[in-house]
Amino acid sequence: MNLDYIGKENILGRAETDFEKTRATGTQSEMGKDAFLQLLVTQLKLQDPTNPMDDKQLTAQLAQFSSLESLNNIQDTVEKIASKLDDANILSGLKFLGTEVRAPGNEIVKQDGEISQVTYKLNGDATRTYVNIFDQYGNIVNTVELGPKSEGSYIFQWDGKDFDGNVLPDGQYSLAFGAEGPDGESVLIDTEVSGKVVGVTKQDSNIILELEDGRKVSMDQVESVSYSPHGESGEPSSTTENSEENSESEDSSDSHE
Repeated sequence: MNLDYIGKENILGRAETDFEKTRATGTQSEMGKDAFLQLLVTQLKLQDPTNPMDDKQLTAQLAQFSSLESLNNIQDTVEKIASKLDDANILSGLKFLGTEVRAPGNEIVKQDGEISQVTYKLNGDATRTYVNIFDQYGNIVNTVELGPKSEGSYIFQWDGKDFDGNVLPDGQYSLAFGAEGPDGESVLIDTEVSGKVVGVTKQDSNIILELEDGRKVSMDQVESVSYSPHGESGEPSSTTENSEENSESEDSSDSHE
């Protein structure tokens, strides 16, 4: 009598019990192809020689194993393709090095007396236009009144001072523009940053272009690219006009493109 025989109907239950002990220890979180093959071998070893497993059952088990192997191979292939795509995206970002790019954004950098410019576009005439300036901690440090403006694009240059006229330290700041129409309604404003690309990095699945002044823009948000030197991007010439409400701060200017 074969003492190891436990009956064909209990083979799968026995094997699952053995694997359950392995999962309970935390060493096996899910059944992989090796575990699947081991389970199949266990079934064959424990079957009754006088009443072996039905051929259809064995074929079905082998088909499952083959499918599992194919899925694993597909996953490996997809991961390799994704890795190559990431490398290709970084290489595509290198073509921006040394170019002048423009992308949506509202950040500026103050460093060694130099302050970034921001282009803002009014999508309608405004009787009042202003900009709030925030430090890196989200604190408002100044509000600059820009006066009435016609629909169009303008360049804003901050003087780097706070409400009391004190010069603020170097660092990164953000701008929030606001405008009111003739009837007090809000006027939509779009903002853009521009600068020379000096570096390319990857953050998660995004390729980030690093600008000369320290700002960063996502490569997929770049709206225009120019090989002209900084300040000579081929845009229409601008005329500077000082805001009457901010006449005491001569360094804050507002230029119309």
